[in-house]
Amino acid sequence: MPIIHHCFDDYHRGGIPLDYALDRITNYTPNIPAPYWDVIGSFVRDVVRDVQYATSKPVLNLLPVMARYVLWSWQTAGLPLEREVLLQRELIEEFINHGCPGVRKTSLATYRSRLLLMRKILLEAEGIRVRAASTPFPAVDPARPYTVRDLAALRSWADGQHTATRIRDAKVLLALGAGAGLRTEDLVRVTVNDVQMDDLGVLINVHGRHPRSVPVLAEWEEPIKTAVSSIPKGKPLFGEGRTSYNNNGVSNFLSRATGAGLKPSLARLRITWIVHHLTLGTPVVLLMQAAGIATLEAFDRYLPYVPDAGTLAFREALRGTTIDQIGDRS
Repeated sequence: MPIIHHCFDDYHRGGIPLDYALDRITNYTPNIPAPYWDVIGSFVRDVVRDVQYATSKPVLNLLPVMARYVLWSWQTAGLPLEREVLLQRELIEEFINHGCPGVRKTSLATYRSRLLLMRKILLEAEGIRVRAASTPFPAVDPARPYTVRDLAALRSWADGQHTATRIRDAKVLLALGAGAGLRTEDLVRVTVNDVQMDDLGVLINVHGRHPRSVPVLAEWEEPIKTAVSSIPKGKPLFGEGRTSYNNNGVSNFLSRATGAGLKPSLARLRITWIVHHLTLGTPVVLLMQAAGIATLEAFDRYLPYVPDAGTLAFREALRGTTIDQIGDRS
């Protein structure tokens, strides 16, 4: 989401000069272990800075709440530092319900109102109308993979969009998320030229910070093939009319989507894809390459969702491996 600058001759935030507010944001350091803050600090500051640019009210009191919220989202919930993810109201409600042990109810209400205000300011600065949130959402586990029933509901959601183009985009979003495990930053960069189709199926060539090639699960190939056949070469596979690779393209699309039921979270679609492969027994090294991750520890938070393979499968899998199958590494 781009920084939004407002230009006023005498610019103050409730009596606080803008330069002072921005300096406080830039130099803010919370009571969080340095190794964690080194990872999330710039993200927190950038979000709060953009909120400050977009409103005439001081938002310095958002800093400690935002730092705690982002730390929980990244460390405990295991979610990526992506605005499309953190601007979800369901995630904010989950943080309030489960991410603040020991915090008094009055403080929780303050946390919630500040985070929802942050969400409203950022989305409305992008021209997205946000309804007032008067009541909390029920608790949702943001790191839980979608069930088969959930995926069926999401397919129905995609079919229910109000134009053929939006139906196509909704189906592509689901296919690149649940079928290839793409992050938001990956998905918005995929063009028609990055899709390879042959006798082995559909392959997505991903660019950006985590370049790689990802085979699409067979059940999700068709929406991608359909999109490729109808979108000109060089155009984005998702949202062909876009002219930039901003991550907010996904959140903008979802905020305007038709339907009052379940809407997709790209983070949960990726989690669903990872758990699916772990359940199938996809070799972990290959899955790491396809997922664009560097350490085995990244899979730890998904293991509780992988069902027990059973004694027979366990013994057959381990008994069937021989030295010859490992390959010559010389």
